[in-house]
Amino acid sequence: MKAPMFRLALAAALVCTLTACGGQTTETGSSPATEPVSVTETVPVQETSPAPETSPAEPPVPDAQAEEPVPDFLTPEQQDLYRRARIAAGFLMGCNTVSVDLDFPLMDGSAPEIETWETVTLDNGWTYLISAGRYQRWDDFQAMLDGLFTREYQETLLNFDSGTETIPLFTALEDGRMIYLDVSRGSNLEYDVCGQPDSFALVEEGEDEIVFDLIGHYASLEEAAEGDGVPQATGIYTQHYPIRMERTADGWRFSEFHVAY
Repeated sequence: MKAPMFRLALAAALVCTLTACGGQTTETGSSPATEPVSVTETVPVQETSPAPETSPAEPPVPDAQAEEPVPDFLTPEQQDLYRRARIAAGFLMGCNTVSVDLDFPLMDGSAPEIETWETVTLDNGWTYLISAGRYQRWDDFQAMLDGLFTREYQETLLNFDSGTETIPLFTALEDGRMIYLDVSRGSNLEYDVCGQPDSFALVEEGEDEIVFDLIGHYASLEEAAEGDGVPQATGIYTQHYPIRMERTADGWRFSEFHVAY
């Protein structure tokens, strides 16, 4: 499986929008893998019914992330919701949007094998990848979102303000296919070097709302000595990120979410 061969150059406004992903700078590039096809307009997100209670929870949890820490003050059901939302945040918050196609099996259980993506250029001038993975149909993508986040918060996750207009990161074509911008900002080096697991602190708990802090741990790095090339950790510090859960008619959903990396 090969990584995508291009990156889109995002406006500086997107960098500000993506600070929820640990406050890192977005790094992108350009040059589409295939000749883009122009379309006249995007299709507004369609209102879909929540997935039936018997449907498998989405997104699936990769084995490598099944043991990631979760808040011990949440119920097992709420912990599972947090785990899945954390996985989804990896592509929804621009940390690496192509992981929506590469990190999950297809609906038939087979592994995705994608070498290049078909692309489409919208009237807004942005070129999008046409999803070829598990969520290549917008209805499937929307159902996954509805199982994790409130509809109001989805507007924050799926769009960014360029300063003059709202640009969708993920949207749908008229034929129902899901498309998205190819965005990757990388991870926080201080978080990676530290290697300490996330922790959590309960702030407020009620019948209809739970608020807690995600606590990320980071290594303070000093410039590498001349000729060394490896930054040295000089200490550990933490940052707190608020996370909010709301009880809806369909169960608990996140109305604010962050990741530490």
